[in-house]
Amino acid sequence: MSETLKPWYAVATPHEDIREGRLAEAVFAANVWAVVQGTAPEVYLDPEEFFRKTYLTTGLSTVLSRVAEALRRGGETGDRIISLQTAFGGGKTHTLVALWHLAKHADRLKGSLHSEGLRKAIGGQLPDKVKGVAVFTNQTCDATQGRQVGDGVQLRTLWGELAYQLGGKALYERVRANDESQRVPQGIFFEILQAASPCLILLDELADYCVGAAAVPVGETSLADQTVSFIQQLTESVQQVPGAVVVATLPASKYEVAQSEKGQEAFVTLEKRFQRLGADVKPVADEEIYEVVRARLFESIAPDRELDYPKKVAQVYQGMYAAHAGEVPSEAAKNTYREQLQRAYPFHPLLIDALYTRWGSHPDFQRTRGVLRLLASLVGDLWKRRQGNTETQHVIQPCHIRWSVDALQAALTRLWGPAYQSVAAADIIGERSNAGVFDEERGGDYRSESIGRGLASAILLGSFGGQGGRSGFSSKDLKLACAKQGLNWNYADGALLELENRCFYLHTATAGSLGKRYWFGTKPTLNKLVVQYRQQSAKESFGEEILDDLRAESQKGALAGATWRVIVNPAEDLPEQKSLTLLILPPSLAWDENGGAKDAIQERVKAISTRCGGKDRLYRNTLLFLVGTTRGLSKLRQAHRERAALEGVRADYWDQLDEEQQEDLKKRLDAARKATLEALGPAYTVVLRVRGQEVEPCALSDARRTFQEHLGYVWTTLVEDEEWILRRVGSVTLESTGLIPKEGGLRLKDAVEAFLRFTDKPMVAAKEAVTGGLAQACVDGLVGVGRGGSLSTLQTRYCKQSVSLDPSEDGVWIIPPFTPEPAKVLGGEETAGAGVGAEESGVGGGTESGTTPGDTSGTGTATKPGAKGTVRRFVVRGDVPVENWGELFRCFVGPAARMNLKKLGLGVQFEIVVPDDRKLSENDPALKAMKEAARQLGLTFQIEE
Repeated sequence: MSETLKPWYAVATPHEDIREGRLAEAVFAANVWAVVQGTAPEVYLDPEEFFRKTYLTTGLSTVLSRVAEALRRGGETGDRIISLQTAFGGGKTHTLVALWHLAKHADRLKGSLHSEGLRKAIGGQLPDKVKGVAVFTNQTCDATQGRQVGDGVQLRTLWGELAYQLGGKALYERVRANDESQRVPQGIFFEILQAASPCLILLDELADYCVGAAAVPVGETSLADQTVSFIQQLTESVQQVPGAVVVATLPASKYEVAQSEKGQEAFVTLEKRFQRLGADVKPVADEEIYEVVRARLFESIAPDRELDYPKKVAQVYQGMYAAHAGEVPSEAAKNTYREQLQRAYPFHPLLIDALYTRWGSHPDFQRTRGVLRLLASLVGDLWKRRQGNTETQHVIQPCHIRWSVDALQAALTRLWGPAYQSVAAADIIGERSNAGVFDEERGGDYRSESIGRGLASAILLGSFGGQGGRSGFSSKDLKLACAKQGLNWNYADGALLELENRCFYLHTATAGSLGKRYWFGTKPTLNKLVVQYRQQSAKESFGEEILDDLRAESQKGALAGATWRVIVNPAEDLPEQKSLTLLILPPSLAWDENGGAKDAIQERVKAISTRCGGKDRLYRNTLLFLVGTTRGLSKLRQAHRERAALEGVRADYWDQLDEEQQEDLKKRLDAARKATLEALGPAYTVVLRVRGQEVEPCALSDARRTFQEHLGYVWTTLVEDEEWILRRVGSVTLESTGLIPKEGGLRLKDAVEAFLRFTDKPMVAAKEAVTGGLAQACVDGLVGVGRGGSLSTLQTRYCKQSVSLDPSEDGVWIIPPFTPEPAKVLGGEETAGAGVGAEESGVGGGTESGTTPGDTSGTGTATKPGAKGTVRRFVVRGDVPVENWGELFRCFVGPAARMNLKKLGLGVQFEIVVPDDRKLSENDPALKAMKEAARQLGLTFQIEE
C-alpha cells in the first residue's frame, strides 16, 4: 500500500511566496489600519488575492453575511453591532480586513472569479456602494498628539476620526469642538451616522488604545474615560440608524491587554458595553483551523485527476493506526479519525493540534496567526529540501520539524525561553546533537529517516502547554507523530529508550495507560551531569582503579582446581617463584597483534623471566603472564569512565537531585560497578609464557562473567586445551625431557627443579606432578627409585613397585629400571623383596614394601579404625633454627597435605634484628625484595627505625 502513496509535495502545491522562500513574517500579522493606509503586504491590499487565500469559516461567513445584509439596509438592529472576542490570534483582525474589502471593493469583487465563495457565504449579492467606511485602531490616532490630515484638520479623538473618515471635513465640523476639547459629543453622532449611512465602522484593539488615553487628562477625567463613554453613544446611535454597522474586536480576557490597571478597567467596561447591545461571533472555530491553514498556505491540493488522494492517504494511515490500536491513542484507531486526517492533509492533525491548542495556551501566542506563521516556515523548509530529503513524507508530521529554521527557533525561544536554544542544540538539531549522533551510529533507516531526530523534534513540540500543566507527549502520541507507512513500526520504541539514555534535557514520567510521558526541560537531567563528568575524565587511564579491582577479584579464590599463585602488576625485581605463578600485567601494557606494544610486552616478559633483582632468575618455568588486549582494555576503561562519572555526580550533586533521580543514580551506579568487574575478563584474554628463548602467546577465544570464573577458564584452557600445564608428567614427557636414565641416575630434587627452572620443558601444576609421574613410572618399570646419600650408597631401591615420593625429601634418586629380587620367606612369614636383602639394607626386621622406619607419608602401617587414642587434632609449636627450616616442609607440611585433612593452617612470623654496628637502608635491594614479596603474599611488613 505504501508504494502507491506519494510525498505530499507531489500532490499539494504551496503558494508562490512560500515556494520561492520570500515569505515575510508580516504576511501573517494582519493590520487593518495598514490596509487602509496602503502599507500592508500585497496579499491584504488586493481584495481578490485576499479572498483567494482566505478560508471562509463559519464565523467569518456569519459576520460577512450580517454586515452585507445590514449595509443593504435590510438587517435587524441587533445584527449591526458585532463584537469579535477571541484569544490573541483568533482571526479577529483578519475578519476586519475582509469586511473592509467587502465595503470598499464590492464592485470589483462582484466580477471576480474568486468571489463565488464570498457570494455564497453572504447568501446573495454583495452590497451596493457603501457611503462611508471608518477604521480606528490603536495605531490610528495618537492619544496625546492626535493625527494631522488634509484640510488643515488635526484629529484628536475616536469620534473626531470616525466623523472625518465617514464624511470628510463637512461631517467633522459637527464634532470639531468636541474633538478639540476631547469631550464626548452628546447625541450628535446620531446625525453623523444618518448622513453617512450606509456606513461601516471597524474598531480594532480599542482597549489597548485606552491604555495610552488613560494618561491624557480631560478635566477631572481622562481621554480613556471619555472614549469608553463614547462607545455607549456610538452603539445607541448605530441601533437607531438603519444601514449603520459597527464591528469591534475584543481580546478574550483583560490579561491580553497591556499590563495597566487603567487599560484592564477600560477592557471590562468596553466588554460590557458591546455585550449589552451587540452579538458576539467567534471568527474561527477550533475544528476549522485545518481548512484555514490549507487555504492560506496551499495554492492547490490534489489536482482534478486525484481529487480523492487526501482520502486515500487518510485511509492508509488510519488503517495503520487501527492495526496497532493498543499502541496509539484510542481516538486514532477509530474510523472517525480518518476524516480528521483527510481534512488536515497534507498536515498530520497532531501537528496542527499541538500548535493550535498546546502552543495556543501561551498568552503571547497568536493562535491562528501563529499557527500559520510556523507552518508556513515548516512547509517552505520542506519544499526547498524536497529533492535531497530522504525522509518519507506522505504527510507532514511533527517528526519533520527542523528547529534550526529561523522562524521556528525564534518562536521557541520567544515563547518558552532562550534556554531552549541550548536544549535544541544539545539534543535535537544537527548531526552532532545527541539524537543526530544516535542516527549516524545506527545508519540505515535511522540515518535516512532521521528516526532519533524526528522523535526528539516531536517531543520538543509537545513539551509545552499540556493539559492540567502536564507537558509532553505520551509514547502513544509519539507513534502518531513519527510512525510512517512502510517503515518498521517498532523503530520508535528502541529509539525512545536510546534517547532516554543519551539526551541531556529529556525528562520522563509515567502516563498511565498512555505509557511514558516525554518532554524537554531546561533543567539538565541526570544524563547531562553524567556526560559532563565523562568529559572531565576522558583522558584518564584508570590504571590504579583497574589494578585495585584485579587484586581484589584475583584474591577471591581459584576455580577449576587451579594451583597457581596470582600476582598483579609484578615488579621487575620479583622474587623467585618456586611454584606456578600467574603474573597479571598492568593495563598500561596492551597486547596488539599488529601494534608496537607487542614488542614492549615481550621485552617486559623476558626481563621478569630472566632477572630476579640484581641476579639471574633460577626458576623461570614457573611464570605465566596474563595481559590485556588493546580493544578489551579500551572497553574496560570506558566502563571505569562511566563508573567514575556516576560516582562524581553522586559526590557533588546527590543533595540536589530529586528522589526519583537519586534512585536512578543509585541503580546506574550499581550497574556501572558491576560492569567494570565484568569487563575485567574480556579485557585480559592473552596468556604468555617463555618457551625456550621466545615468548609464546595464547589468545583465549572467550571470557567469563566474573574475573574469578575467568581465571578458572584460563586455567582450564591452559591445562586441557593447550596442555601448557601438566597435572602429571607422563612417560612420554619423562622420556623427551631426559628423566628416564639409561645409566647412573639423578637426584629427585633435580628432576623436579628441572621442570621449574628450564623453559624448554612443560610447566607443571605442582611439584607433585613430577613426583607422581615418576612414582607411576616406577610402578610401570620405566625407572627405578633409590634412597641413600649417593648413587653409590643406596640403602633401598624400588622398581615395579609403589613408592611414595616427597619432592622436598633429600637422598632420593631416579635410577635406571631393574628387576627386583623375588620375595623371601623368613620364619614362616613372607617379606617383600626390596630389590636388596634386608640385611643389606641395614634395617633390622622386615617392613612393608616400599616403606622405611619413621615414614609419615601415609603409606606405612596405619592405625586400625576404632583403636584407642584416635587423633582428632594436633598442633606443633616452637622455634626452629634457620638452617632447619626446610625440614618443616619435609616432616610436617608435605605429609599433612597428603592426609586429606579438614584444615591445615600455617602461620608465619619473622623477626629480623639488625646488629647495632650495621646500618641497613630502606632502599637496600634485599629489604625491598622482601617488602615486595610480603605485599604479593598478603603479609604484613613493618619496619622499625
